[in-house]
Amino acid sequence: MKNKKLNIWIALGVIFLFVYLAVFGCGGGIKGMRDMRFGIDIRGGVEAVFEPAGTKEKPTKAELEMAREVIETRLDAQNILDREVTVDEKAGNIIVRFPWKSDEKDFDPETAIQELGQMAELTFRGPDGTVYVKGSDVARSRAALDEQKRNIVELEFTSKGAEKFANATEELAGQNMGIYMDEEMISNLLVNGKITGGKAEITGMASKEESQDLADKINSGALPFSMETTNYNTISPTLGDRALNAMAAAAGITMVLICLFMVAWYRLPGIISCLTLAFQIALQILAISVPQYTITLPGIAGLILSGGMAVDANIIISERISEELKKGSSVKRAIKSGYQRAFSSVLDGNITTAAVAGILMIFGSGTMLSFGYTLLTGVIINLLAGVWMSRSMLNSIIRYGFFNQGKWFCKKRDKKVLHFTEAKRYFFLASIAVIVSGTIWSAANGVKLDTQFTGGVILKYTYSGKADTGQIQQKVEDIADRSVSVQTSEDPSTGEKKLVLTLAGKNGLSPDQQKQILNTLNKGNDNRFQTSETYAVEPYIGAKALKNSVIAIILSFLFIIVYIRLRFSALGGLAAGVTAVLALMHDICIVLFVFGIFRIPLNDAFVAVTLTIIGYSINDTIVLYDRIREHRNTMKRKGTLAELVDLSTTETLGRSINTAFTVILCAFIILAASIVYQMESITKFSLPLLAGLVSGCYSSICIAAPLWVWWEEHREKIQKRKTGQKRK
Repeated sequence: MKNKKLNIWIALGVIFLFVYLAVFGCGGGIKGMRDMRFGIDIRGGVEAVFEPAGTKEKPTKAELEMAREVIETRLDAQNILDREVTVDEKAGNIIVRFPWKSDEKDFDPETAIQELGQMAELTFRGPDGTVYVKGSDVARSRAALDEQKRNIVELEFTSKGAEKFANATEELAGQNMGIYMDEEMISNLLVNGKITGGKAEITGMASKEESQDLADKINSGALPFSMETTNYNTISPTLGDRALNAMAAAAGITMVLICLFMVAWYRLPGIISCLTLAFQIALQILAISVPQYTITLPGIAGLILSGGMAVDANIIISERISEELKKGSSVKRAIKSGYQRAFSSVLDGNITTAAVAGILMIFGSGTMLSFGYTLLTGVIINLLAGVWMSRSMLNSIIRYGFFNQGKWFCKKRDKKVLHFTEAKRYFFLASIAVIVSGTIWSAANGVKLDTQFTGGVILKYTYSGKADTGQIQQKVEDIADRSVSVQTSEDPSTGEKKLVLTLAGKNGLSPDQQKQILNTLNKGNDNRFQTSETYAVEPYIGAKALKNSVIAIILSFLFIIVYIRLRFSALGGLAAGVTAVLALMHDICIVLFVFGIFRIPLNDAFVAVTLTIIGYSINDTIVLYDRIREHRNTMKRKGTLAELVDLSTTETLGRSINTAFTVILCAFIILAASIVYQMESITKFSLPLLAGLVSGCYSSICIAAPLWVWWEEHREKIQKRKTGQKRK
């Protein structure tokens, strides 16, 4: 477009459009934030892993699909339409997730779970309810086409079933015969006459899909096993509503503070950055709401964090523009050079963070999948849309003479080069001291694995009045047949009382046992115990989650080493990759110590925090490496490696501090909101994250680059010795 002055107005129009769509949606095809699909930790609900019972053999894929049909039918019967039912063929189980209804008063997830897994009862009944044929009498059914190419369902009965069906059709000739799944009629047939031979056809199917659906339901009624679960998680709707309000408030406060900082520090580029941030957040919300991807509390935390990290690209660009203006470039030339010089840092940082988020999605579990998704979409949107939008708007607005002035931009001042490499021994000693003391402190407290990794049961209730912990312990131990730890607490702000039961051992708990526990708690007293949260998991499920977590972290390290070696061959490749990973290991140790010192059991939050810190810290390191590479190519060895690193670190220090400030601000507000609203799961996630972000900023500046200098200097000394020995 020749008249680039119009670009700013077009961009503002596009931003307004996407923000509107993100908030209000458009018809049924584009859902806005009000129609987002929230996870059970926000809306309250159930997540359960169902396994075959009554059979020693691993179920086939077809049998699992039939079992899924049973569960789907029962969910339909309970009018639970907003659900996820997933078949895990490799593990041989079915995962069911559904939120509780917003108007549900009697929160009884134990009954719902128990009913879903019961063996399907398929029956053929007469008009008076008489049962003539059962599911065990059906050998198989399948969708087919008759000679007139009409959709039908073919039935084949067992030898006993064939006899029963012949007698039934003879008796019910001219009447209807209903096919029932449990108590729900799935088909109503008109019997024309007696049918013999053990085979029959059901006609009147409107489509192939309808005939296949009916055939699947009939087959599921012939399954030789039921589905049971001792692995499930529930949360009450009231607890979820409070968490959602808290995270929404945290998101709003965070975005406002970030925008105020960007405008105050970077002026016009800061304003453009805020507009770009609104555009990116709108796109990210649509990336969640349109495909109806389930968003959880960690997912909202990832949304807030990705907003802080999205600002990083604009900070890098703004810092580069300031440097160009300091050299005496015109505003137009400074903007062009700023984006060109910043691109490699933005690209490398986003690729590594996206890879880490992708690994989290592949190997993560539970609610952390939502965190990985929001982080991944945030990074992709930032790279593909955010940078392009900010460049288009900034280049357009300076076409207006009023804004084409240096006063609208932040100008860098001359800075004295800070000698970080000279102090590398002190940095290394300080880090060693922290690691040693953290190890001792964590060992004293004992770093433990959460029940999510080891297996076990935790039951949480709210109540009024007084709770006799000794009596409760005795009653629950009699039901669960194992020792029980009982804890009570009270929220000082709301006065809400809480009871936590931790069952010893690593096995799960059946829904029937949990229901007995709740009934026993409420028997003979006026305390009115209500289920708040439950977490029950079998050891093998936990072992699988732990294995995947370790694989995810190792793969992240390997990817970073390989990527940096390829992208930064000018810095020795392998040396740059290894020193960067050593700095990351320093950050992971800090995160681990926070878990140990504050007695937080290691769970999927540790994996998510670790991978987030890896992505953030390596992004910080890459920006510094990019500047070192740039100076090494232009200075042509006019100075020592130490001088090169000191100059590069000093030049990127402003960017590192400002980026750290925005991202740490996000984590701090998430932590504050979780403490105020007593969201324990988010507190256990955001506290280590905050410590890791601080450590990530420190390690990139004080560990990675000085360590690379030491590596390269040591390598040069070895080469000189070898050269000297050859000459002799």
